[in-house]
Amino acid sequence: MAQEHTSRIPGFYKRPLTERAALVAQWAALSPQEQAALLGVAGLNPAQADHMIENVVGVYGLPIGIATNVLISDVDVLIPMVIEEPSVVAAVSNAAKLFRANGGFRTSSDEPIMIGQIQVLDLQDVYVAAGAV
Repeated sequence: MAQEHTSRIPGFYKRPLTERAALVAQWAALSPQEQAALLGVAGLNPAQADHMIENVVGVYGLPIGIATNVLISDVDVLIPMVIEEPSVVAAVSNAAKLFRANGGFRTSSDEPIMIGQIQVLDLQDVYVAAGAV
């Protein structure tokens, strides 16, 4: 797949919030619903949260920032970061810019050495269940 955009976005931090959000939405091809969720227009409400986990007493919102300049194994990426600590997103973006000048980050992996298993009991039809997975 040809790279059509770059995570190198000079002056990203200087743009207004709505412009940054629109730029990310375009960059990531977000739907209007995803765009609305990004800006908190359609977020998690207490009733939804109460059905997700136990003992809900409220919901907690944090800012979503974007680390720019990130190049990982020749692929440009924008890194979403949910954090309340100031300067962290800027520090990551700045470090990524320095790494980018030297080819960015490189990834590699070893062959897996572990497997995971799940035991499922009391199935009426093993083949139907396996097909559903």
